[in-house]
Amino acid sequence: MKTNLKPASAKARALLKKLQALAERGIDGERLAAQKKIVRLKARFDFTAPDPAETPDLFSGSFKPASKARRIHSFHPHEFDLANSVKWAIESATKITCVYRHGDLMAEATASTANKLTEIAMHIANSFRTLVDQFGAVEGVNRSDRAAFVMGLYDGMMNETRNAGQRLPGRAGRTKTRKTKKKPVTADTGLNIHPYSVALGLGKQIRFSAPLEQITAELEAATRKQISPAR
Repeated sequence: MKTNLKPASAKARALLKKLQALAERGIDGERLAAQKKIVRLKARFDFTAPDPAETPDLFSGSFKPASKARRIHSFHPHEFDLANSVKWAIESATKITCVYRHGDLMAEATASTANKLTEIAMHIANSFRTLVDQFGAVEGVNRSDRAAFVMGLYDGMMNETRNAGQRLPGRAGRTKTRKTKKKPVTADTGLNIHPYSVALGLGKQIRFSAPLEQITAELEAATRKQISPAR
């Protein structure tokens, strides 16, 4: 879900836990006061991403560059957008230079770092593949919606959500039915939420290695609620 709030810091998360404990077990006016503070805190910070203290960041640890480029993952020709997402994520988070050669993603890193990046690239690529395929099968989703969905996954994973007032990526429009005197115009079956917005929260969970079954279940639930029924 798109939000313009600041990502919750460790301090904000610690405060939230204390307030939640008071809201559950406080006495007299403590519960009500804690509940009001929780509302104000959530109005300032975005707590939708998993707590880094409880879930490991995919890019935690150190990464060492090298002059030799080593293969870390392979992509099919039609997966150029996924390959770019993996490449940009690794370069942004680790500062390791990557190059794309004949379907192979190469990282200029030491052998040990390349092994770690291989696991990271596989996790991101497989997560993106599964979610893109699942989203593409949703009724009312246009093939051209893929680009916005992939962008949302990437931005969510890298915490690069768009600023207030910034336009969302373009979405393919639905074919409009012309009005005629003989037949009334009926509403098309379709998705009532932007593909980018659907993908943002899912991307955040990929970053913190949430089980893929959990992420696909959330995608299924989110799209099911947002589909207009045929009339």
